Amino acid sequence: DSFTTSDSATKFALDGFFSSLRHELTMQRRNVSVTLCVLGLMDTDTALKNTRGKVHITASPAPEAALAIIHGASTRVQEVFYPWWLQQVCCLWVLFPSNRDQVLQ
Repeated sequence: DSFTTSDSATKFALDGFFSSLRHELTMQRRNVSVTLCVLGLMDTDTALKNTRGKVHITASPAPEAALAIIHGASTRVQEVFYPWWLQQVCCLWVLFPSNRDQVLQ
C-alpha cells in the first residue's frame, strides 16, 4: 500500500542514497549520471486498485511515464517529474511546509 509509513521511509531512503551517490560520483569526476524519478499516480491496475476511494486525481498513463524516465536518463538530467506538475507541487512544499497536511488530506 502506497500510503504506509514504511513505503514513504523507503522512498526517502532511496532519494537520499541516490542523491549522495550522484554527489560522490561528481566529486570523483566519474562520467556516470544518476536520475531521480518522481512519479505521480499511474494508471496501472494495482495502483488504481490501491488508491480507489483514497485519491481524487486523474491517473497518468504508465507508458508515457516510462518514456519520460527513458528520456530523462538518456539526457542525464538529475530529476524527472511525471506528470510535469509534480515539480511545482514539490517546490511549493519546500516553500510552504506548513500547508503539506492540508494538501495531502
